[in-house]
Amino acid sequence: MQRQVPLILCFVFGVVMIFTQFIPHSSSQSLYQEVIGWALIITPFALILSSLTLIQTHLTRIRRRAEHWPYSIFVFVGILAMVVIGIPFGPQNPVFEWLFNNIQVPMDATMFSLLAFFIASAAYRAFRARTFEASLLLITALIVMLGNVPVGDLFWNSVFAWLPWDNGASGMKQWILDNPNLSARRGIILGISLGVISQSIRIILGIERSYLGGGD
Repeated sequence: MQRQVPLILCFVFGVVMIFTQFIPHSSSQSLYQEVIGWALIITPFALILSSLTLIQTHLTRIRRRAEHWPYSIFVFVGILAMVVIGIPFGPQNPVFEWLFNNIQVPMDATMFSLLAFFIASAAYRAFRARTFEASLLLITALIVMLGNVPVGDLFWNSVFAWLPWDNGASGMKQWILDNPNLSARRGIILGISLGVISQSIRIILGIERSYLGGGD
């Protein structure tokens, strides 16, 4: 029964939400808005469960003295500081804003900066022109980068002025983005959409039960 009830609820709500997307009746849209309201109510409880899981995970790391466990202490320090200051005084409190603007924002910027270096290193490995595909990727990346920098058009007009292409590097970059890049993106989006549809059908029909914590 513990597994049958979630499966029945998943099937009923999945089928209902599918029909609300294809029935443009006022009652259907009202039902859709009602279910969305339920989802908004359930979301905070999911956030509480995720927070408890995060706390339990870091407590386990501290208790077992796992690798880099001192960083888990900073997790609790940050959570307690933002909760203690944010809940009683609100997000407009000067101390809360100072913590957010001087700690949270720089940390986000640092993470994205590190991500940029990881992407650059991965691009360096991928752009080694050892195959035709890698060479094509390298040439395309160089053209797009030239089209994005101010000196790109100057360099293009000086070196590749003999090519019959309007607007120099920026024009060629835009053509790449509007044609082969957009076509590839549409293909990827279509593939993802088909995968989401097939997985949703498996979940609604009870074939996929991994979200219940087991296969059967």
